[in-house]
Amino acid sequence: MSKRPNFLVRVLKPFYHVARHALKQPVTHKYPFERIKGFRRTRGYITLNMETCIGCGACGYACPDEAIYFFPVEGRRFTYPGIDYGKCSFCGLCVEACPTSSLAHTDLVELAGDKYSDLVFMPTELKPIDVKDVLPEVRRFLITVMTDDGPKYIVYTEGGEE
Repeated sequence: MSKRPNFLVRVLKPFYHVARHALKQPVTHKYPFERIKGFRRTRGYITLNMETCIGCGACGYACPDEAIYFFPVEGRRFTYPGIDYGKCSFCGLCVEACPTSSLAHTDLVELAGDKYSDLVFMPTELKPIDVKDVLPEVRRFLITVMTDDGPKYIVYTEGGEE
């Protein structure tokens, strides 16, 4: 039978853990004024390059959520993919399946709408979006760096590093 710790250790141990974490600086940011930049492989908003797209449909076949539909575009020869972000799980299979690399992920994950139809993007709407268009309040961008003491942020503004 194992020996139980004495009463004083059982009472003081929780206070030790609380004090240890209370002395560390919190890792928070002021969203939407500060935005954490996504990691290199963040799978967010998908863009389409219609100049290189051949309309083969590989992205539609690869999509397990059936979130990709094909639409004709005026003045273009092929049908191009449109994405229903209400169904999309951001798995990235469509991007990997594209033989011409016409689809690409961005680190933009702020997608919302008042109606379900706001989440259906036609091929002409799948162009690169600047973060400032979605979050006009953003003033600083944060990049997460892992240190021995835990995660820290490097702050970047429009003019460069702070």
